[in-house]
Amino acid sequence: MAMVCLVLALLITLISPAAQAQIPPEWQAAAHAVIGDLERGTPQADKPWGRELHDGWRLARAWRKHNNGNIEIILAEYLTFTLLCREAGCEEETIEGKPYRDVAAEVKALRAEQGNSYALVGNAHAWLARLSDPTGAAAKDAALWSKDPDVVAADFATSNLYGLAWLLGRARATAAGQAETFTRLGLFVHGTGWVGPRCLDISRVATTIDAPPEVENCK
Repeated sequence: MAMVCLVLALLITLISPAAQAQIPPEWQAAAHAVIGDLERGTPQADKPWGRELHDGWRLARAWRKHNNGNIEIILAEYLTFTLLCREAGCEEETIEGKPYRDVAAEVKALRAEQGNSYALVGNAHAWLARLSDPTGAAAKDAALWSKDPDVVAADFATSNLYGLAWLLGRARATAAGQAETFTRLGLFVHGTGWVGPRCLDISRVATTIDAPPEVENCK
């Protein structure tokens, strides 16, 4: 009996923290609400939800572990990877069809090319401002988000996520697609921003426990 207890104790110890971790229910509700709001009025809105909420959590933690050496993700990371899983799938921990480690290497190269996180943020905003976006959101967000570069640049994980957003945005075939991708992913980092014709505030979407999340309009 003692041997059985010892074996069970060892098995429990060997279970990884990633396997034991639970997604905060308010984060799941927030992701469903925010992404659902972004999809409103688009064909994507009719797509049934599958495992995106769980796969996005797993991929966000894998990304964080690879880049930061820990799995203490922030809500912006969870929203980003849940959206990517919902739009393009993330089977076998891929980002738009590429292994996440390969994409992380591309972001690392982009960061090195930019020199430092403040240059990355400034150049990303300058690029965003130049895009021919028929909705006007790109120029508005570039101006809004440039007011306080510390929001992104002061933290490695956040600026790394921003680098990913810029990398994915630049890969789109059209200026409108580039603007749409970056403004949506940028919203997750900043908490407020223009997406298409609307200015959204998601800064409090996951702050109230046991209450339905709400995507607000900017004030």
